[in-house]
Amino acid sequence: MNYFSHFRESVPLFMLQIIQIIALIQGLFLLSVLLVKQESYKRVNFLLLLGSIIALLLNIVGDDDFNLFFSNANWYFFQSPLIITLFFLLIKYHNSKQDKFQFRDLLYFIPYLFFITLQIVEDVNGLVENIWLITGEVLTGVTLLVYLGYTIYDIIKNKKERWMLFFIVPYALLNLIDEISFIITNNHDYFPFLETYGIIGLSAILLYIILFKLVVSPKSILPKADTKAYKTSSLSKSKAEVYKREFLRLMDKEKLFTNSNITVNQVAQKMGIPRQYLSEVLNVYLKSNFQDYMNKYRAEEFVECLKDDKFKNYSIMGIANEVGFKSKSSFNTTFKKIYGVTPSEFKKAYLQ
Repeated sequence: MNYFSHFRESVPLFMLQIIQIIALIQGLFLLSVLLVKQESYKRVNFLLLLGSIIALLLNIVGDDDFNLFFSNANWYFFQSPLIITLFFLLIKYHNSKQDKFQFRDLLYFIPYLFFITLQIVEDVNGLVENIWLITGEVLTGVTLLVYLGYTIYDIIKNKKERWMLFFIVPYALLNLIDEISFIITNNHDYFPFLETYGIIGLSAILLYIILFKLVVSPKSILPKADTKAYKTSSLSKSKAEVYKREFLRLMDKEKLFTNSNITVNQVAQKMGIPRQYLSEVLNVYLKSNFQDYMNKYRAEEFVECLKDDKFKNYSIMGIANEVGFKSKSSFNTTFKKIYGVTPSEFKKAYLQ
């Protein structure tokens, strides 16, 4: 006897409904926040995140076994294949920093469209045990697992937004278990909790994290759109590249960032260019603002100082002041954002 066949009877339905309602409220609030500020974000990233959230919400509402509003509905248009594909593209564009959607990337939706086709054929003709349909479902599932695997690899490789792994790794494991169980039993419902408490619970957690990050650290969710001031700029791309190289030289060779009071005006004057040109180079070509870039260099210089015997007897804040940090809070926040640990934790690990 399958132990999980009695899952629906042993777990109160209202618990799942509570999770669904919480996720739905979070998702709708998140959508309202995104739509209000949509002009602030890069269009392609905004649309992919919007699509991912809508797909999650429709999957939560239209779960095959525990539909919140519609009983016995089969919403396979909004099941895992669509969520996985949109999330894969979201991470891809987040890390590539492309400004426009590439039409060739529509090819990534082929497994999703193939999955829908198989579902329609199966429902219309009742071909549950057909070997070709089973083979097609397995191929689709394996392809989507590859998407998930590459998404995890892309996040780790780029060392950015690792918080996303808290969702994508468990989600990948649940889909892997579901795919293996389907290959063995030819039944996607062998572990019914995977599509109920598992997927829906993870979706609720993800929506909460995205909402929290959007408030605390919006850049980690969606990159900002280029400001309108740069759309009519007279700065050519070739000139911008020259200024970019000069700015990086000043940082690497002259270490201007060690001056805790350095301003964008002072750096622009040293480079002999208008302030707005330097701001444009930073925001458009280096994808950062002046203060964030200064703090990034300071954090990296702090790590280099730890290797230097000259600073062996310095305190952590003593070194931080030497590299240009003015406050402990700014130093700790910046360092942890870049390296994932506090300065004291990093120093302890490095000196061991």
